Amino acid sequence: MTAFTNIGLYSPKQAERLIGVEAEKIRRWLMPERSTKGPLWEPEPHALGAEDTLSFKDLLELRAVAEFRRHNVSLSVIREALHTLSEYLKRDYPLINPQLSTDGKQVFLKALEESGETSVIDLVKRQNVFKDVIVPSLIAGIKFDADGHPILWQPDPENPNIVVDPRFAFGKPIVLPSHMPTATLAQAVEVEGSPEDAARAYDVTQEEVEDAVKFEKRILSGALLH
Repeated sequence: MTAFTNIGLYSPKQAERLIGVEAEKIRRWLMPERSTKGPLWEPEPHALGAEDTLSFKDLLELRAVAEFRRHNVSLSVIREALHTLSEYLKRDYPLINPQLSTDGKQVFLKALEESGETSVIDLVKRQNVFKDVIVPSLIAGIKFDADGHPILWQPDPENPNIVVDPRFAFGKPIVLPSHMPTATLAQAVEVEGSPEDAARAYDVTQEEVEDAVKFEKRILSGALLH
């Protein structure tokens, strides 16, 4: 289990719940047996022997891929751009890199231009779409360390106390400052009968419980998903 510490662990279904990309689509993008052209990349836990499992970095990179797909960038172009960006930036998971908004942006646009696909020509010409729409959404709510690696994600723009941190609860959403999983507190309300009783049972504040319940309801309704 030591090898899996601090990287976050998600099934495709859990990832779907957080980023709104269907589990089956995730498997087509990342699982070798589901893709005729091979996975876009090898998920971090696969190298450690955990199949059908994603890490925190995989989760955020998938979120970025989904954003490009929403702007009609084809998977073949994304595949080429991932390779090009990884080579240029000298790192894996290039789409969740703060450099993407500077040097990396030009590399991605160059990959789009060289693809020759008419479906992306408009995107290339309208670079403001990339600069002002895509890039901000890719890194929104993500905190990076000094080397530009993502260390924490705030998935709810309305509440910075809800975080996804791979160091806690295997990367499941938690509420600060207690670091209790939001799902646990939301379930506690159902069991205990009220936020006040749930807070008492888990020795957290009632506000934390209410924040957790609100977040879980928003996730369930799809309010946080693009």
